[in-house]
Amino acid sequence: MILNLTHQKGGVGKSTLATNLAVALDAIIIDLDSQRSSILWSKIRVSNGREPITCFTVADEKEMKKIIKDNADRNIVIDSGGYDSGITRMAILMADIILTPVGPSQVELFGLQNFGKTIQEISTEVGEQIQTNVVINNADTRSKTSIQNLQDFVTVNNKYFNLLDTIIHCRTDFKKAYGEGLSVIELDSKGKASAEIGELVKELMN
Repeated sequence: MILNLTHQKGGVGKSTLATNLAVALDAIIIDLDSQRSSILWSKIRVSNGREPITCFTVADEKEMKKIIKDNADRNIVIDSGGYDSGITRMAILMADIILTPVGPSQVELFGLQNFGKTIQEISTEVGEQIQTNVVINNADTRSKTSIQNLQDFVTVNNKYFNLLDTIIHCRTDFKKAYGEGLSVIELDSKGKASAEIGELVKELMN
């Protein structure tokens, strides 16, 4: 299975979710982000004596296709960059499941609108309707109105977006886990952040 975390906007939490989902799914990671956040997390993990998570960087589409082919028996998580490019579009086309994290704010809403246009362009180019699963990420429990506004937008614009029920809240466990090269499940298997990742995995698998 290929799970692609993608959004042409940076800072939405793709890498945080990618590393957590990679551990939960026993997956390898292909890091397309120029910041190499997943690669850095993997290095921290190894330096702390944890079981390594195989993490690749790729130079071009050909190399990405080869890695995917060579690991066809594995779950693969793609941490796409916060930009639009040929390789990020190819990753969208190769994915079994597309996941787009979006925060509940007006800026994030504008970013999602723009990304919807990209999905539309790709769909037109290949003659097939592509849909990404939108997960509300970095949500503040007090921001009920912002969350509702985002939910309403995604629900109305459902041709290219599928709104997931799971909401990932802004929790200190995510930052702490990343800093130690861990997933939140490894950090605290009974914590709220761990429970939310568990719900996200369950929903994606269904």
